[in-house]
Amino acid sequence: MESGEKSEISDRLQPAAPAEPPPNNRRPAPHVRPPQDQETSPPPHVAGTGAAAAQSLTQRNQDPESEPAKDDLRCQVEAVFASKLRGADVLQRESYIELLQSIGSTLREANVFLKEYPKGSSIRVKDFLDLLFASPKEKQKLEDVRQRKTSLSIRSTLRLPLRFTLREKPSVLSDMVDKTFAGRIKKGAKYCYASYPGKFKYGFEALTSDFGEFSDQSVACVYFCTKEDGLGCHHPDPEDSKGRCYCRRIYGEGNDWNRDYETFGYLHWVGEPYDKEKVEKALKVADAMNAVLVRKDASEVEIAGARKEAKKRWEASGRVPAWGCFWFHVWFGHMDKAVQQGQRLRVVYYPGMVGQGEVTLKDLQDPNVPLWDPDPRKRGLGGSQKAEVAMINAMKERHGDPWDYEKLDVSDFLKDSFAPGQAVAAWDQHEWKRGVIQRVHKDDGLQWDVRCKETGQVFRTDRVRHETAAMQEFADKLGKKDFLEALIASLPDGQEVLTTVPRQEMLQNDIPAMTFDIQSSDVEALKKLCDAVLSGALEKKVTNTDAFGLRNMKVQIEKTEFVKAYKEVLMSSTKLTPHQEEKVRELDGPGDFHLSAAAGSGKKFVAIRKVLQTLSANEEGLVFFAAPSKSLCLHFLRWLLAMHGSDEAEQLGQEDVVKLFGRLRLMHSPYTSIMTASLKGTRIELAKDEGSTAIQFVLSVVDEAHDIFRPDVEQGVLREILVNSSKQRILLSDESQSAAMEQNYPEEIQFLRAYLSQVVRSTERVVLGAKSFQLLSEQLSNDASSLSCTGPPLKTFFFEPKEDMFSPPFQDYCHHTLSALLHVISSYPRLSLHHCVAILVPNTDFLTKFKPLLENVLRDKITYKDLRLIDFEESLSHVMSSGTVENSKEECIVLDSVSNAKGLEEIIVISVGMDARIGVQGGTCDLHTRSSLYQTITRAQLMAIIVNEFLLGGWLEHLIHCREGDSGNEVSRKP
Repeated sequence: MESGEKSEISDRLQPAAPAEPPPNNRRPAPHVRPPQDQETSPPPHVAGTGAAAAQSLTQRNQDPESEPAKDDLRCQVEAVFASKLRGADVLQRESYIELLQSIGSTLREANVFLKEYPKGSSIRVKDFLDLLFASPKEKQKLEDVRQRKTSLSIRSTLRLPLRFTLREKPSVLSDMVDKTFAGRIKKGAKYCYASYPGKFKYGFEALTSDFGEFSDQSVACVYFCTKEDGLGCHHPDPEDSKGRCYCRRIYGEGNDWNRDYETFGYLHWVGEPYDKEKVEKALKVADAMNAVLVRKDASEVEIAGARKEAKKRWEASGRVPAWGCFWFHVWFGHMDKAVQQGQRLRVVYYPGMVGQGEVTLKDLQDPNVPLWDPDPRKRGLGGSQKAEVAMINAMKERHGDPWDYEKLDVSDFLKDSFAPGQAVAAWDQHEWKRGVIQRVHKDDGLQWDVRCKETGQVFRTDRVRHETAAMQEFADKLGKKDFLEALIASLPDGQEVLTTVPRQEMLQNDIPAMTFDIQSSDVEALKKLCDAVLSGALEKKVTNTDAFGLRNMKVQIEKTEFVKAYKEVLMSSTKLTPHQEEKVRELDGPGDFHLSAAAGSGKKFVAIRKVLQTLSANEEGLVFFAAPSKSLCLHFLRWLLAMHGSDEAEQLGQEDVVKLFGRLRLMHSPYTSIMTASLKGTRIELAKDEGSTAIQFVLSVVDEAHDIFRPDVEQGVLREILVNSSKQRILLSDESQSAAMEQNYPEEIQFLRAYLSQVVRSTERVVLGAKSFQLLSEQLSNDASSLSCTGPPLKTFFFEPKEDMFSPPFQDYCHHTLSALLHVISSYPRLSLHHCVAILVPNTDFLTKFKPLLENVLRDKITYKDLRLIDFEESLSHVMSSGTVENSKEECIVLDSVSNAKGLEEIIVISVGMDARIGVQGGTCDLHTRSSLYQTITRAQLMAIIVNEFLLGGWLEHLIHCREGDSGNEVSRKP
């Protein structure tokens, strides 16, 4: 050995470090670090070969010249490892630290190497020793190989974006223009502009001008600025039997969450500069609308008084809009005249949302329909525009083609209104940026040179949007320290704001947002954040903090975007709870394990983590996964893909997915064929494996094992694979369900049992509501608890079925399922139902009869949403996409039988028709009913709802008696 190599080995040898508690349950004897003058003595618990190795290592610290050959030293360390590992070839990172400490020395090179691996990751013994004893050149080569092998790294942070947007206001409250326009119908005009989004004021000025390209066309739109013109005035509705004005037909009656006194214009704000002319003008408008005027710099007492008075006037008016409905009477007169003259009607929509946002006249009166701020994917029209288009569609149904209309995008409509010097949001081929137009190019298509406000660079673009003054003010204020302090003070415990200055983003369909990155300390904190966002508590707390001067700006959190990010983060993170960490240590090592848990405790999460570690540590080994349903196999693959990667590389490439899927084999009922997975576009497809049947697996995982290993289930080749073709096996079972049935687990395999009792997935109220139906073993009966937030109450919709209906009464079930969905919409305004709601029914026969009826009801009653019912298999067949919410206006809701929901979950779950009378059929049927009710309730992460006919002596009546008077549950006996 060359002297350089001797020095290198000598440098590696370090004195023993204080021992930390070992990470698994095979705990060595306590190790007390010897005093400094005894540092060369081996630890008292090291014996045999291990003691010799320790002696050799510590001697090298004293006398590097007497160091043995590097190979000899490696042999000694390997001998120590062999005596400790009992044949294992893969260990977790923490186990190496423990082993190094056990031989009385910590190697510096080893510590540096181990720091590169995430906590809890698995490393092959050979890889560890190769790097530990390699030369510098060999180290670099091995490090390159290691980097490739550990591409199966896993995320550990609970970080997600919190996007703030401005809640849209009626254009009459947005300082759109300062002059009245009463509409114009021109004889001989080819077109009549029937409806225009008032918030785009530049285009409105061009449209209503007496000069320019639109001056020879009719415009039915009206805009009133003074009481003399018609602002604040009303007009009787000729079709109202009570002689009331148009307001109730086109706006409905006000409510406290989306048509409140401020949205309906009874509170007006005036900001700086507070010059006499400006204040007098604002006061004149407020007087015309019977509204209260308040300065932005008013005291808290003055603001509270103004709000109280504004609400009082709103109530006294009958909760109708302060601006009145006289404008609608004038507008309809213009429309009728234009149609009689044969003019072609045109309706202008928001950017990229042509055809979206349309509702019926009946919808307008529904308090669940948000007029000014629905799902941003489907905004399409402003609140008053919805009334205009609904009326046009109603007239079209009555009178046919003369009332038909063209649909235009305001972006195309406004192209010529962008001039040099104008502030805009512009697309630079990568993102939307705030800037100022420098030059217009009309030679080769319409393009603009825009100077970016942040960088000063000029770029050319063919996509620009108006950036309103309100949005600029919003961006400026959210970047200030006092807003950041207000946000930090409003967040639930366990959150950290990672961005002191928000990112300016454009969501899909060009909706501007200010984004803060929030990191939760653990899953419990993440769940609390989700509850605070979806319930509106965080939004309300932030907006009620007036220190940052957004009193007249309705700041809101984009909930649909948040939920999508939340679900991705929840699936991709590998951060364990302390309870899960304890169980992971029990599962450490090469043995076979049976992990039992209450529903929602994270057993699949722990298993998928183990799968990734095994794949990372074994370069070519295959992993096998079995579950009762195809849906659960797809869920496993999606979760695996979500956890695969790192914080820097959030999305896998096609090649990475192909490699990962190539090392997996799957199986579901009837357990006769091994399957492979492939990715076609974004769709996951499973196909029969046509390769060799004699496959050996480094790890086999069986999910919902309690439901598979039963005497009445034929396990096909599954048992053979576990017994003869698997190096290591893990069974996952739901302890809350296994007590209801007999199991016949493979007796040839000695499983080490471990239990998870702490529920992570569901809220405290979901867990509480499900406890009445648990079938827990003695091991878990007293331990099951929730780590999550309190959450909303368990909600029930009970009904008395009509006597002339067959059983089950499907029409009644449809009606009350509709009520449940409307309750969700009311509880979480502005949240898209897309992949957020699952409706579960008892069996496939119920599903077959119920689905077409429910589809008809949803189509007829919720016309303002494009709802589609799909099953779990379809819902899970596509990989989760990163980025902003999909542009599609369609909202997919899962409707499936409870048997297909095993092991799956959703944000909100509605249980339909699961109840049965206790003891009528007795025995197995009672257990099945309890199991079904428990399954449906515990599938919910945040909210569980029950829809059922009221059965005297049923399990749900039992729930009422058990929970009545408990503030944690909301039970309504009648619809």
